[in-house]
Amino acid sequence: MSSDLFDNYETEYAGLIASIRQRLDITLPDLVGQERRSALQITERELTEAYELAEQLEVELLSLPGPARNRAAPRIRQYKSEVNKLKLDAKRVAQGLGNHESNRRALLGDAAASPLANSGDMFGGLDGDQRTRLLSGNERLARGSQRLQDSHRIGIETESVGASILNDLRSQREQIVNTRDMLMQADSHVDSSQRTLRTMTRRLMTNKMITTGIIVIGVALVLLVLYIKIVR
Repeated sequence: MSSDLFDNYETEYAGLIASIRQRLDITLPDLVGQERRSALQITERELTEAYELAEQLEVELLSLPGPARNRAAPRIRQYKSEVNKLKLDAKRVAQGLGNHESNRRALLGDAAASPLANSGDMFGGLDGDQRTRLLSGNERLARGSQRLQDSHRIGIETESVGASILNDLRSQREQIVNTRDMLMQADSHVDSSQRTLRTMTRRLMTNKMITTGIIVIGVALVLLVLYIKIVR
């Protein structure tokens, strides 16, 4: 599951970077005025989103298996470096005014057009720009919502795993407590057995001494009887 999420983020990042490169290399050089400023704003937002995706990939990297994590780590560092480089490129493009052809169209084409046509093109451009910004904003919100849902799902999965671990730890603790009680009972039985063995040993020694005394007295009586018979 974590690997699939990582792949989805990586695919989304690649598409975002491709869009940024196309706008910086192809679209922006031909734009001037409000359209250029709007395209630069969209590029800036996408660069911010691309960097956030790179950071999210860095977070998801921790959940990958060891070999996959080792293979993906250099790519994440490359992604962050790539975003920083594109930010510098965007700043350089923002400092320019567009290429010669776009400037010529801005100065000559608009002046050659009729005021009515120029007014219609201007409003059409504004509508298209607003539409572009709205679509970009909706896409950005959709991607952000998807990432929030993914993060929420990961949080639920993590909570489930944590609860399972806590249950296992609780079960292991109960087993340890039961084992400790059994060991204490066994130790008590061992102490009782040792006391019983000491008591039996003392009784055995006492019986041995009594038996020895009886034997000594018996021998003494036999000798006494023999002595009396010999003397008579």
